[in-house]
Amino acid sequence: MMNKNIGELICRYRQDRRMTQEEFAARLGVTPQAVSKWERGYGLPDVSLIEGICKILEVSANRLLGLDESKIVENNNVSMKNEIKNNMFAEPLVLEFGEDIIPCVVSGLETDHINVLRSRLVKSTGILMPVLRLKDNVELGKLSYRILSYDKVLYEDKIEIIDENTYKIIIDRVAAECQKNYASIINKHIVKAMIENMKEMYSGIADDLVPDKISYLQLQRELQGRLKKGQSIRDMIHILEELEEKEEKNKIH
Repeated sequence: MMNKNIGELICRYRQDRRMTQEEFAARLGVTPQAVSKWERGYGLPDVSLIEGICKILEVSANRLLGLDESKIVENNNVSMKNEIKNNMFAEPLVLEFGEDIIPCVVSGLETDHINVLRSRLVKSTGILMPVLRLKDNVELGKLSYRILSYDKVLYEDKIEIIDENTYKIIIDRVAAECQKNYASIINKHIVKAMIENMKEMYSGIADDLVPDKISYLQLQRELQGRLKKGQSIRDMIHILEELEEKEEKNKIH
């Protein structure tokens, strides 16, 4: 049972990060066959691999081993528990689509189009588009799709003709709506990711500043204010310097 539960968790976290078994295996330095066996419950990864697995999947060892998860079902139905957890909270960016659009999304995910758009957004505006949650919705029309943020519908439309450009058209719209509504989409988790990347690239800029002197929430509010004014948030270095200066002045007064 433990083998199966850990394997299902590895599979879930891998899929959440849009990695194939082959990609995950290559990064971890094992064979795809080994990953397949873990995920099917036919074995456990060696203890020496746990740290690498957690780093690649961005998950704690306790969570991977199921040690710190609150019990939300009466039995050991991992699939049902995951389904409940995945629907427990409203997410920052969701794409729901009808039945006939599913093949377009599946094939589109084999391309890097969404990451190309994510790169363009962050380069031009500083906006870090969150991971897009993809959900098929049988209640929608077969050719319909909609974009949501925290359960609020940002955009909905219907595809007239399914062709090789369908996925690109939909994802382009997702990126446009993300940019348009980013002041309400950005959250503490996204801000934390921005700061961690800055600390990695520019040592000393945010060290001992965020979150020690400036909280993630405080920085989030500052970025939201700038976004609402139509300003870029790409110059994070000077934004942090301005906030630090304000903090110092507040201490004096």
